Amino acid sequence: MKIVQVGSNSIHVSSFLKALSFEEKTSVLVSEEPCDFEGVTENKVISFRSFNPFRLIKAYLALKNYLIAIHPTIIHIHQVNRLAFVVTRIASKLTIPVLTTAWGSDVLLIPKKNKFFHYLVKTTLNRSTIVTADSLEMIDAMKQLAPTRHYELLQYGIDPIQTKVKQAFIFSNRLHNELYRIPQIIAYFHAFQKEYPTWKLIIGGTGRLTASLEKQVEDLNLTDSVEFVGWLGKEENAHYYAISTMYITIPESDGTSVSLLEAMSAGCVPIVSDLPSNKAWITDKVNGVIEETSINPFIEAMKLNLDEALLNNQKLVRERASRIACVQQFIQLYQRIQHGK
Repeated sequence: MKIVQVGSNSIHVSSFLKALSFEEKTSVLVSEEPCDFEGVTENKVISFRSFNPFRLIKAYLALKNYLIAIHPTIIHIHQVNRLAFVVTRIASKLTIPVLTTAWGSDVLLIPKKNKFFHYLVKTTLNRSTIVTADSLEMIDAMKQLAPTRHYELLQYGIDPIQTKVKQAFIFSNRLHNELYRIPQIIAYFHAFQKEYPTWKLIIGGTGRLTASLEKQVEDLNLTDSVEFVGWLGKEENAHYYAISTMYITIPESDGTSVSLLEAMSAGCVPIVSDLPSNKAWITDKVNGVIEETSINPFIEAMKLNLDEALLNNQKLVRERASRIACVQQFIQLYQRIQHGK
């Protein structure tokens, strides 16, 4: 069985392919930029990031000829985007079955932007043999776009993180853009810090809002209590998960966040937005806090039995989201597609 993976230069794709390499010894990756991933034996880079029609046609033909030459059994696409649209078009012409994995905003928000993006996502889904997602919310949204497709609820999986001695830290590591509502996190912390002045907020990640977030912290006189640690690698992220007592992620829309699962595995008490994908993992005021209007979630988290929440979260992740178990499920999907099931 020859599988071609299609994805971006993302930690999610990298971690998946690394885990898959223990089962599938060769892994071909098609991407729009070079990806130095462990477990990838060949990285075919073909970019469609151009408005020049001649360049796009040239890229399209190059990708088509490449797929004809290697003749994969299955194509696995990670994220419903521009590259996915092109690949599924070629695959449909060559009758190559496609497994597509949606990530979240690609099917929850992007189709609502305009008619073009709606068409792009809908068509990509309709060309896919099986579509996976990590939350029922995403599957429901995709069914509205492409009701006849076959959908599977399936996690990417994570490598659990060993907890360390917890400190009075709250950790946030989502991107600094409007979707992830970092200004609201800072506002919550400002009110919380008045009652709990020894606590610190650690903000990882970067983005176009970083400068305004730093100014917000300065204006609120929180510079001694809020630390911006920038873009974090895997080990640095694991360190902050391990020593932080709380973890917060409150985006407007999301699938099951890998960051949330990693934080839970490290024993953090999660604070999450009121989304179906989060409710699949968090029981409000039991193993975490679901954000409510006009109630400070950090103060609510302090009311929990933190030790009990820690153990519940670690058990939940171990049973439902370990990477080994999830990769095996993807391999079973490959086999089902190969045999036309």
